[in-house]
Amino acid sequence: MLRQVLFRLHWLIGLSASVVLAIVGATGALMAYEDELLRALNPGVLTLPARSGPAPTLPQVAAQARAAIPDRPVTFITAASDPTEPWRVWYAWPPGKHGGSSRGELRYIDAATGTLLPEARAQRFFATVKLLHRTLLADEIGKQIVGASTVGLVVMALSGLYLRWPRRVSNWRSWLVIRWSRAGRIRWWDVHTVIGTLVLPLYLLAAFSGLYWAYDWYRDGLQRLAGMPVVAKAKPVEGARQPLDGAALERTWNVFLANASNYGTATLRIDDARTGKVDINWLPADAPHDRAFNRLTLDAGTGAVIRNESFADKPPMQRLLAGMLPLHNGRYFGPIGVVLVLIGALMLPVFAATGWWLYLDRRRRAQPQRKHASAATRPC
Repeated sequence: MLRQVLFRLHWLIGLSASVVLAIVGATGALMAYEDELLRALNPGVLTLPARSGPAPTLPQVAAQARAAIPDRPVTFITAASDPTEPWRVWYAWPPGKHGGSSRGELRYIDAATGTLLPEARAQRFFATVKLLHRTLLADEIGKQIVGASTVGLVVMALSGLYLRWPRRVSNWRSWLVIRWSRAGRIRWWDVHTVIGTLVLPLYLLAAFSGLYWAYDWYRDGLQRLAGMPVVAKAKPVEGARQPLDGAALERTWNVFLANASNYGTATLRIDDARTGKVDINWLPADAPHDRAFNRLTLDAGTGAVIRNESFADKPPMQRLLAGMLPLHNGRYFGPIGVVLVLIGALMLPVFAATGWWLYLDRRRRAQPQRKHASAATRPC
């Protein structure tokens, strides 16, 4: 009875969620090497020639960015210590337009010369792919559909493992061999089950990490378990923002350099000084992954340090949650992790295709039996 229930649940969820999961898998595969592809497509924008001379400063680059597009406020800036890396600048969206980022429109600037660089090729394409991956381009409704399909992936992975559990567990051939010489249903059943077993750990990791962005209750629960304060989403503050002036930027930058001499990148908001504080999220040059941020909070008026948080000093559970995105895309485990995530993502459309084939083939085989049963019960 349990096997029958799990079998029906497996194919019912598969038929319902397979198309969504195939889209999520295809877009996830495209995003696996997004940074590398963008760099390859944008020489001279994302990779700059090395230059000698004094290092650029935040006030200098902020002034250059504001002068480049004077009618649009600069919201965020990401500084880079590597002279071959451009600085990132976000501009407020024009009235009536809003893209996928709450920070604004991303542009790049050559900090050494103050030149605003052309928009990176394929940047908008990958922004659309990311929205498709997370929300199916359907905002909150699409986000909920992706979240429910992700829960379905967990159920299918675990129920599928139970359904294909061999009688002889120690027989490796029953786990790993695909009978390519057999035609039809046997071959595609092997493809579906063997590959599904191999990538099951990847899917569980991707699903449990992906739910972190799908459901607020899930994220809040993990944060409570980690001992982190759960902060309600702040409502947008009405009224014009007050940008940091040159003197405040100068103080902020000097204090930051005194406290973070080994920084690789540093991101701060420069268009809102109403709180009287400046938060700087910075990544050390030797950070274990690209989300291992330290955080420095300064008084915008005096430059005094209000808070200095180190990623290395956080409890293990908080460090794990901070690395949820690298866990999801595989970069937490280095290059081999990205390759495994790419393979797993590409397999989701394969599972959708083989699952549908097996279902339709089963329906086709069952039709003569139903006709025979119907004829047997027909009155004479």
